[in-house]
Amino acid sequence: MSRAQNETYLLPFDNRIEINPALAGLNKNSSYQTGNQYHFVNSEQTYNLFYASWDSYSNKLKGGVALNFSQGMLSGQNISTSAIGFYYSGFPIKINNSRILLSAGTEVLAATKHWAVAFLNNVIPHDNDAPIEQGESFFRYYIFKPKFGFLWTNNSLQIGITSTVLHTRDVAFSLIEPTTTLGYTLYVSKKVDKRVRDLYSRPFEMSPELVVFYREEATIARLRLLAEYTDKTWGAFVQNDFTNHISTLGGTIGYRHNFMRFNLNAGMGIPGISDYNSFMCELSLNIIVPPFSHSKYNPWAPAKN
Repeated sequence: MSRAQNETYLLPFDNRIEINPALAGLNKNSSYQTGNQYHFVNSEQTYNLFYASWDSYSNKLKGGVALNFSQGMLSGQNISTSAIGFYYSGFPIKINNSRILLSAGTEVLAATKHWAVAFLNNVIPHDNDAPIEQGESFFRYYIFKPKFGFLWTNNSLQIGITSTVLHTRDVAFSLIEPTTTLGYTLYVSKKVDKRVRDLYSRPFEMSPELVVFYREEATIARLRLLAEYTDKTWGAFVQNDFTNHISTLGGTIGYRHNFMRFNLNAGMGIPGISDYNSFMCELSLNIIVPPFSHSKYNPWAPAKN
């Protein structure tokens, strides 16, 4: 039971804070990301994850701050999860044209019975063992997750590592001892700009991205290539779920308008390589607002420190 999957281990495409909290308030931007990812593995394993995060740069704290909320479902265990976290990113170290940012924060996840299971447990008589094999308690377990992030960035490349301490405390079965494990997430992203005669021309911007997610219960790696046009986004990705032996091939389509971006990511398990004919999709909304510096009387003047 200690190795049973106890989180909705889905790797969001567009929740940057979940991947690396050091991205909070990067370049003094304010952003909001929300989306929902659904993953069908087989008839006994389906997972769903809703997420919403907000981050911004704080002049008073001299760094980025972020709030992250998620709600998931594990169909195999009839478990629902809810998590909320707070993070701070700062302590910049400048090296030539690059910066190093450090982040720290914590997240708390609470797991409960799925509402339908809880309802049936109250309706069906207790002399029937099958509906109540999970036990009487509505709350199943808690996971406390302190996170520490590292990010090296310049104008074209970002490399980050996030380390997570997972302390799991079971409340449904008192005989199970609390456990503490470690998890890591590697994030690499590069922007490929098109230069014409020493001038930058950007009809589109290419962004290769690599994310490697490791936990004791799950290991996932994803390579994605995005081409962002003025108002459109196209892309392709390959994701390997080493735990369930699933290799997924998929694509990304999106629409951009001012500060808003709508993206749809969808893919299927590759037949002959994957153990299951799985399917996954994620619909997301991203709002990224850059900082504004405008003076009514001197509009072209730079911002004062």
